[in-house]
Amino acid sequence: MNTKKIRRIFLVNFILIIAILLYGCTKEAEIEENKINILNGAIAIENSGQYKIYNLINNKYEKVDTEYVITSYDLKSGSFIYSENGEYKTKHSGKEELIEDNKTVISPKISENGKYVAYFTKEVYLNLKVKDLVNNKNISINSNVAISGSLMDWLDEKNLVYYGVDNNKNNGIFIYNVEEKQEKLLYKIDLGYVEFLKSLDNGVVFLQEKEGKQKIFKIIDSSGKAIDIIENVMDVSDVEVTSQGIFILGKLQDNNYSLYKINDGKAKRLVYDFPQLINLDKGLSKDKNGNIILLEETSLIKKRFMFVKMIL
Repeated sequence: MNTKKIRRIFLVNFILIIAILLYGCTKEAEIEENKINILNGAIAIENSGQYKIYNLINNKYEKVDTEYVITSYDLKSGSFIYSENGEYKTKHSGKEELIEDNKTVISPKISENGKYVAYFTKEVYLNLKVKDLVNNKNISINSNVAISGSLMDWLDEKNLVYYGVDNNKNNGIFIYNVEEKQEKLLYKIDLGYVEFLKSLDNGVVFLQEKEGKQKIFKIIDSSGKAIDIIENVMDVSDVEVTSQGIFILGKLQDNNYSLYKINDGKAKRLVYDFPQLINLDKGLSKDKNGNIILLEETSLIKKRFMFVKMIL
């Protein structure tokens, strides 16, 4: 082989290597450019069907440059679920995928680290499904539990927690490991049923109604022990836990819907001066400093967000 031919082959290979490297860098740049950074305490505001998202930075809201209507977001991975034209879609590592085609998706939630999305499809009954976003495939669920409504949440990056009744008539809260396909009873409900369930950093909170319409708000800690937090809770819309305690957005017996701080089995109402109503559907949020955020509506069209600063 002569020298000119060797040089030509080397030059072609060199150009191909540079092209591949440039393409890879371009793809990484596109993924990084398409990544949306949502912070704790972010809000979404709807106006005439158009949604805008704002991050809370230095006690001020700054608009996030995105047109996505985000419904569930993982802070660690940046993966999220969004709604578009009545359908739920996911975005993971720069890739956008439809969760389900030609099926009604209910209550989709993304796992920690953004690897999985769990949701229900509306068929004869609500059917629990899990999708692997990394490999873009559905994961079979080997469950023996009839889940009550959509009372389901992610416990961590691979475990689901939900309320229902299994084939052995056990009424309780269950955990399902989507990778090992194992299901176990976390807490057995001896009397009544569960109305509200949510996974938090330090455990699972739920509202249990017993006989005689007695309602008890409880938390299951990391050891699996259930602790009574407070009685006479009539309704719970949302719950947040900070270093300052447990905060409930809901209604207590002989009281109105408001924000309450729970301590030693007693509730302290934190907000009294809402002009018209609290938007219960929007729930609670918290920023990185542990301040609780909730939505107050002053009229049918005007809304503002209220901060309840927690002071030691």
